[in-house]
Amino acid sequence: MVTDNQEAMIPKSVQFNESCENYRCFCNCFHIKTGTLIAAGTELLMLLIFLINSLLIVVEEDNKYEKIAGTCDSYVTQSFFVSMIGIGLSFLAVLLLFIGVIRNNAAFLIPHLIIQVIVILILAFALTCGIIAFSTNTTIFYRLMNGASFKEHPSSTTVALDTQTTARFITLFILYLICFILQCWYVMIIHNCYRYLKERCRYMHYCLAFSTPMETLIFR
Repeated sequence: MVTDNQEAMIPKSVQFNESCENYRCFCNCFHIKTGTLIAAGTELLMLLIFLINSLLIVVEEDNKYEKIAGTCDSYVTQSFFVSMIGIGLSFLAVLLLFIGVIRNNAAFLIPHLIIQVIVILILAFALTCGIIAFSTNTTIFYRLMNGASFKEHPSSTTVALDTQTTARFITLFILYLICFILQCWYVMIIHNCYRYLKERCRYMHYCLAFSTPMETLIFR
């Protein structure tokens, strides 16, 4: 017989249903775990595109002028290393995300959520730089976009880009905009997945503690 003290110790609001609409995403088409894995897959594609772009900038960099003039412009090299660090950290976060979803461990999603917020802020900054660069042709803002390698006159703060380079910057700006929109969407999906995994873990502990049948733990 259960005493009043024992009843008070039993959580009364622990409910869990895998098929609940709160655990759906992408217009209710996928389970939150499946949607998170889809988001992680598209993030890997984004990272691959940014990696290829960074490598192209380094390959296309022509430093013959610097060698002749005896000067050294290390901006491209520095931006490449910064990009590689960012891509590496992002890849690690996505990898932890995959592990967390597959192993139903919410803690593995936290690094991704942190880096994701940072990425959203960086993308917002890059979009701002793009708008200013296209409006004023200021060299530093084109540099901050890190879209293509180009040469500017040492005594000028503006630059006139050729058609091909301009097209690359516009393409990169559109890519930044798409990534920004997707990341704002994905951060909500992954946060909901984090909540789902926490609630699932709490329900399983409840079932183990009070011998409750885990009938609702059916992945759909």
